[in-house]
Amino acid sequence: MNVTVNDVPLTLPEGATLADALAGRNLPASGVATAVNGSVVPAASRAGHILAAGDKIVIIKAFYGG
Repeated sequence: MNVTVNDVPLTLPEGATLADALAGRNLPASGVATAVNGSVVPAASRAGHILAAGDKIVIIKAFYGG
């Protein structure tokens, strides 16, 4: 199935989770915020959040500084 991660296409197998999408983009499981189709998905829920074809995923990396 095809989804987008930060507007970049990503192909995942059917039944893939949000955690799988992070791994597919080589992103860490911590230090990022995630949303699917405009709804925030907490880190604790990523492994159980099943994606559907066409989902739009937004991943924001945390950073420090001032």
